[in-house]
Amino acid sequence: MVLVGIVAPGIAMAAGSETVSAKDKTHQAINLGDVTANAKATKTGGVLTPKRIFQSDETRQVVTKHQIKAVGPTGGSAQALSLAPGVTVRGYGGSSGTARYEVTMRGMKVGWSSVNGDVERNGITVLFDGVPMNDLIAHNGQWDSNEIPILSMIDGINFIYGPGNPASRWFDSLGGTINFVPLQPSKHAKADLGTFWGSYGTHGVNLSLDSGEHDGWSAVLAGGYTKNNTFRSGSFKAPSRSYAYYGNIRKAFSTGVWSVGGYWDNTEEWRPNFIPLKPIPGVTTEGLNANAPLYSQPTSGYYASLPYAAWHKQLTVRDWMLYTKLSLALERNLRLHALMWYRHGHRIHARVNQYLPLPGNFPNAEYYFPTSNTFGNKLWLSWHLPYNTVKFGGYWIQQKYRTPYVGYDVGYDPTTGTTYGPWIDYNAPSIQYNSDYLYNTYLSAFLQDRIEPLHGFSVTPGLAAVEYQTQFYNSGNADFPQAAANTTAQNVTSAQDSSRTFYRVEPSLGLRLQATHWSSYYANYSVSYQNPTDNTFGAYNSTTNLGVLKPIRSTDYEAGAKFMFHDLGWLRALDFNLALYQDKLNNETVATYLTNITLSKFASASAVYQGVDLAFTAQTHSELGAFGNLAFQHAHYTRYVVPVNGSNQSFSGYPVSYNPKVTATLGVDGKFYQSGFILEPRLWDQYTGTQYLFSNVTGAPTRQTMPAFNVLNVALDVTTVAFNHYVPYLHGVKLTLGVNNVLDTRYNPIEYITSGGYFGGNSAGAILADPGAPSEWYVSANYSF
Repeated sequence: MVLVGIVAPGIAMAAGSETVSAKDKTHQAINLGDVTANAKATKTGGVLTPKRIFQSDETRQVVTKHQIKAVGPTGGSAQALSLAPGVTVRGYGGSSGTARYEVTMRGMKVGWSSVNGDVERNGITVLFDGVPMNDLIAHNGQWDSNEIPILSMIDGINFIYGPGNPASRWFDSLGGTINFVPLQPSKHAKADLGTFWGSYGTHGVNLSLDSGEHDGWSAVLAGGYTKNNTFRSGSFKAPSRSYAYYGNIRKAFSTGVWSVGGYWDNTEEWRPNFIPLKPIPGVTTEGLNANAPLYSQPTSGYYASLPYAAWHKQLTVRDWMLYTKLSLALERNLRLHALMWYRHGHRIHARVNQYLPLPGNFPNAEYYFPTSNTFGNKLWLSWHLPYNTVKFGGYWIQQKYRTPYVGYDVGYDPTTGTTYGPWIDYNAPSIQYNSDYLYNTYLSAFLQDRIEPLHGFSVTPGLAAVEYQTQFYNSGNADFPQAAANTTAQNVTSAQDSSRTFYRVEPSLGLRLQATHWSSYYANYSVSYQNPTDNTFGAYNSTTNLGVLKPIRSTDYEAGAKFMFHDLGWLRALDFNLALYQDKLNNETVATYLTNITLSKFASASAVYQGVDLAFTAQTHSELGAFGNLAFQHAHYTRYVVPVNGSNQSFSGYPVSYNPKVTATLGVDGKFYQSGFILEPRLWDQYTGTQYLFSNVTGAPTRQTMPAFNVLNVALDVTTVAFNHYVPYLHGVKLTLGVNNVLDTRYNPIEYITSGGYFGGNSAGAILADPGAPSEWYVSANYSF
């Protein structure tokens, strides 16, 4: 968990839209009307408001657009998500939006950081404007954080912790649901242009255009580009870049609203390799047993990376989606809601490794390029009655997913006299190959009723029925006939074609009591299910036992208190939230993978997550603000059984890997007026406690810990209208200077015990790490029209 959000003076606490303070009105000489005050006219779309959070019987949070700006223009979705309580991120890209990060929400995860040990790797549903972005069944990469690399187009981020009520629950919502709400068409025409620069060759641009409303029609178009090199030191700079574009057209009429939206993103990045925590004999900066310095943080440098010739890996993430929404009043108290979407997802993973040479001393390589095509439709009705609100409906989702993989050498084929490489060459002789097709149909029907017999007291019973259909086909030999004809090549999927359908019922119950106008108390209970991932049906596997396979089950308990104060003495506003939770996971199948995609082993697991989250924001009448949160978590396995040295071994009672025991954030900010300028400094500190490592050697958790770390960040915004006279239609300019990790703290957000899959030789049992970024600066200029 990290901070609730940066609350700049002049911003209502936990607010979903900006307000103008009394002091602002006395500074009309700085006329920032269109820059700040007119923001009230902007529709917030689906961004949660403080009132909606306060009135909910679920654990909810929001990161507003103003708070998102705190991460700076170089950050991406992972950095923005880290502003929410109970959420941590870990990756290898510093503060860059181009890199992939794993996101943890109270111990449940989504994304991939190239480290095994996640009991629930796909336990969070990620939405864009309410549309699911998750692949339905992939064990690896159901959603990547760099699918949303440009934050300027995001209006806010909504969080539901735990499965939530049936009407808002999706197929991967065991641990929660995250909704990135993009810019919404607004009443008045406007435009924003931003440019930025930063450390390590970082630069980029973003633009948004709003048509304003004309005869009920309105539209918004936004896009951006960002580029950076790695902060790791070495001869190869690993350049990465991202593009993203978004558009939405809306028609408002007397009985409702209809809209059509689209989103496209493309990221190409070079991922640096792990670095050993300590020197390993034979593992050098130029390859295995080369005449070169040993490759480790003490010997080659804390941030050292490998040269291109020794190891390189390129990752491409590319997606696009189209969707349409309809909200229509059928009668005075009856409203129809409809959502229909199509999403195409594609990922490319290409790697060459000099440390694991093939016969002939040629390096091996791999090319992995999965593709998914998803179509979905959700339809529901909301019926508002005198003492209750009924919601009922359901969704249908269909997906085709293909997972081709080729592992081969990039050297010389003596049988044909052909030289391959040094980069990816699909015609090179295969040593491994794979191609699986998975077809999924997910169905859900739900009914929930919020009953409010007394003002301030509500009961929300709910019931959902889900059906998960999976058809698996092993098509490796058919898709790669040349590889299949090679007797030395291995099809890493030898499992037979199979299919399975699961049916389950998900009950839930929510309670809420508003004791006073400033306090409310709530509790929530829910049971939810998730379809197992592709490897349990046979992908990258030799055998499966579908007879014992079960859907993953989550039993979640939530309780908490919410407080909202206004004009409390010297405080303009104060929000304080307390949440307690317990989540029981059952029927998990934990897979341990080597770096060449090949499955190592399966473990059967169940786990319990327990914790407490506290979060506050405060705003004084004197333009000073404070924010902070604190989270305690205990997570352990009630069952973890894995084969070790030929026999099953139990690790029950062991802690769940990579869940910090304690996380905390504290920050302050302010607003000052000086000679026609508005100055807004902010400072915040993020602490991540100790975490337990996972061992690829045993395929099991350990009691070995990695150190805690603390990162301090600072930034300053300067807003002025001094240039308005010289640029037509210009309404204001905001300049920002920021430094992430201002104290240049050295820390490793990722560490694990390797089985030797990256460096071979004597590396099995060593700890490999991905260092966090050193100090990084950025400057940006944003122009409002």
